[in-house]
Amino acid sequence: MNSIHRTGATISGFVAILTVAGALAARSFVSPAGVAAVASQPPAAATAAPTDAPTPSLDPQTIYVRPAATPEIVTVTQTNPPVVQGKPKPPPVFHVIVPVSGGGGDGGGGD
Repeated sequence: MNSIHRTGATISGFVAILTVAGALAARSFVSPAGVAAVASQPPAAATAAPTDAPTPSLDPQTIYVRPAATPEIVTVTQTNPPVVQGKPKPPPVFHVIVPVSGGGGDGGGGD
């Protein structure tokens, strides 16, 4: 690979990294304030203390869902295709080729 290709591959790699980072920053996954806040926090193991947190309620909940409207009933009847009353089919045509023997004008060769 010559140097122009290496340069192009390097530049395209940087552009890809910047594009992904820009997309993440635009979606607020990565922001300078968020990175600084995470960096300034002490490790999670040092701040976690055992507490008696209340357990969530496991009582059943009733959820009402409005049913969909009943669709209209559509009746489909299938009929036979119409019969075309027209000319009757012509009888089949048979072509019979009889070889010519003897003294034709061209000596019997060809058609």
